[in-house]
This record gives sequence, C-alpha cells and structure tokens, in this order.
Amino acid sequence: MSESGKLSARFFRLLCLLALFAGSLFSNSPNSPKFLLEEGVRLAENEQFQEALKLLNQAMGILRQVPANDPLRIEVEKQIRITKGRFLVTRYRGGKLAELPKTMQLMPLSKEPGDFFVSQAFGSVLAREIWERRDQLRTNQTIGVGRRVTVLPNGGVELNSNNASGLSLRAVQAASFDLKGLNEVDLHSGSYVLHVMGEDSKVFVRSPLSEMRIRSDDSFAIMVGITTNGGMKVICLLGKISIKTKNFSETLLPGELTFALPEGFSRKMNVELSTLMVTANLLTAFEDPPPYMKKLRQQAMLQAMRTNKRFRTVVGDVKGNENFELKVLREEER
Repeated sequence: MSESGKLSARFFRLLCLLALFAGSLFSNSPNSPKFLLEEGVRLAENEQFQEALKLLNQAMGILRQVPANDPLRIEVEKQIRITKGRFLVTRYRGGKLAELPKTMQLMPLSKEPGDFFVSQAFGSVLAREIWERRDQLRTNQTIGVGRRVTVLPNGGVELNSNNASGLSLRAVQAASFDLKGLNEVDLHSGSYVLHVMGEDSKVFVRSPLSEMRIRSDDSFAIMVGITTNGGMKVICLLGKISIKTKNFSETLLPGELTFALPEGFSRKMNVELSTLMVTANLLTAFEDPPPYMKKLRQQAMLQAMRTNKRFRTVVGDVKGNENFELKVLREEER
C-alpha cells in the first residue's frame, strides 16, 4: 500500500473512532450525557433537586473533554444553574414541610439543643430540618446539629461550636449547608471560612460530588468554595493542613490553593493573602473580624517576604472536572 493509502486508512479509522465517541455522547443509553440530562430535568420537574443535580453533574463530568461551545454541554450547564436556583428557592419557601406525614413532623423548637452559637448574623438567614423552621437567625441565638442553614444573597452568618475544639464557620451571600456534627458539615453551595482550634484539629466536609477530611497538628483556617461541578476550591489561610479524600491526599500551607475533584486534586497555586484579606467578603462583610485576623496578617507578611516574583490573579470556578478559570490581572486592575 502506498504512503497516501496508509494515511487515508488511518484517517478513516480516526473518523470511525470519532463517530463512535459522538454516538456514545448523544445516545440514549443509561450512561450517556443525553440520557442523564433528560433524567435530571425530569427529576427537577418533580422537585427531586438533589437527585437531579447528581445526574446533571455526572453528565457534566462525561462532557469535560467536549468543547465549551458544544450545544449539549451548554444545555447541561444551563440546567445545573436552573436546578440549583430552584433548589435554593424551595428551601427559602420552606419546601413541602407542611405535607410531611405525622410520623415525620418536625420537632418543637423547645427540643432543639444549643450545639452552635450564632456569634454574628445579618440579612436573611434561614434554618430548616428536624426542628420547626426558623425564618431568621439572629446574633446570640443557638442552633442544633442536624439543621440545614440557608443564607440568602443579602445575608451572612458566623457560627461557633460550643465544643472547645469544635468548628467555627462563616458563610455569606447565597450559601446552603447542613450541620452534621460539631466538626462535620455538608456544603451544598456558596463559599465558607472554616476554623478549627486546638491540637490535632480536624473537620469532615462534603460537597455534592466530593468529600474530604482535613486535619492539622494545630489550629487552622481555610476558605472553601463549592464549584459549578460540585467539587470544592480550598485555600489554606492558617496552619499546615492535610486533606484526604477516598483515594487521594494533599498538603497545603497558608496561601496555597487546590481544587478537590472526584478524580483527585488539581495542581497547587499560590494566592496572595494580603489581597484576599481586603477583598474577600467572608473576611470583610461582618462587623467583627475573625479572631485569627492578626495571625492572618502575619502569614500575609511572611508570604510577601518569601515570594519575590508573582502574578496577581483571580482564580474562578470549575465548570468541568479538570480545569479552573484563571485571570492574570493587568497593572491597572491591581
């Protein structure tokens, strides 16, 4: 066979492989993105939002190698945004709590323990699940483990565990999370600062598509953001932390960032702490600064001293399962 004939045969085989790949994407088999999208939309229409988001995020994971302008990928991303929005609105309105059978009726507020202390709150912050709903959390109130807390776009809340080595949590502007334990939390959406004090400090964190155990020999603080694909963006603020998922592990120092994804961790990046301190609403939107602010300033100074050349960047979201948005700011934007 001539050289041109060999090239033609290879090109034909490549076309066949591409056709098979495209067929698998757009087929209606149970594991195809098209099927997962249709099932996710159907579940969302029935207000089964958590199940719907699992399928839609699974479809997004399969489509991670597809160009960003692919119609199916665009539709999946659109449905994820719509479903998350409807989920948040349903929580705000109280969902269908009134339709629960008597055996599942919510417990009275008088039975709710004071596991967490509301040290700061502003705007609209709601509490649902297990006990009767509370439409506005206020400063100096308490809240029990088992609650689902929803922070609306104009709100913010800071909770402190009544356990000396327990968790302190801050959330602002459209966040939703479940208090699963004194050192355990499920994060559904939004951004957070988590702070744990004491020796051998630890916390267990879940997101829609990943979970991780974080520990340190001493007190630590981190920022966590839930990404579009259900993973987590983690920035270490204080302490040397160890992060472990089911199959992977990573270590972060103050100012380092990584993404916790179903396939593991992204490459680490350095984030300028001095910029973060004055721009992050999680640190600036509350009346009182966090108790570790002085230590954070010290870490920012140490970071600036050891970093001679750097770019000031904005690290954005993760919409697929691998890459994240990154913008290097021009001088006039700094």
